[in-house]
Amino acid sequence: MSKAFTKEDAGGEDVLLPPRPRSTSGEKRYITPEGYRALQEELESLTAPSSQEKAPPSFGDDVRARERTRRVQYLTATLEEVQVVTPEAPDEEHVYFGAWVTLEDEEGEETAYRIVGPDEADVKAGRLSVESPLARALLGKEVGESVRVERPRGAIEYTVTGVSYRPPTS
Repeated sequence: MSKAFTKEDAGGEDVLLPPRPRSTSGEKRYITPEGYRALQEELESLTAPSSQEKAPPSFGDDVRARERTRRVQYLTATLEEVQVVTPEAPDEEHVYFGAWVTLEDEEGEETAYRIVGPDEADVKAGRLSVESPLARALLGKEVGESVRVERPRGAIEYTVTGVSYRPPTS
């Protein structure tokens, strides 16, 4: 029988999802001020009264409500765990947490990433987790230095061509 037609919920309380494991031996996970605000805004949007709640229940509302509750619990726990990091005196030559980094690969293609915490990482949006192999290789490097990173499809070398602690102008 399909799982869609079985009742798996025993009627118990939703369990608080634990926050992601800490990066290293008990340290808090880091997050940029913008990432923290984005998580706060998402939490606020999930907990704000919505006009959709006044509509008659439809098929799947219970599942959506449980998922919403789980997400609220996850965001609440995450916001308590993370530590906001703001560069006080940015060093525009070296790569540290929160930096926007422009890289050039072996073929001359440029790519830009921001080094952020794991809770706000999104490679497609240009936000690279500080825990990723590339970000780890970049930390402390300066403009003009190269890093070699192993990938599943083979190693690649990048050269740091720019570092900024201000958002790029589009």
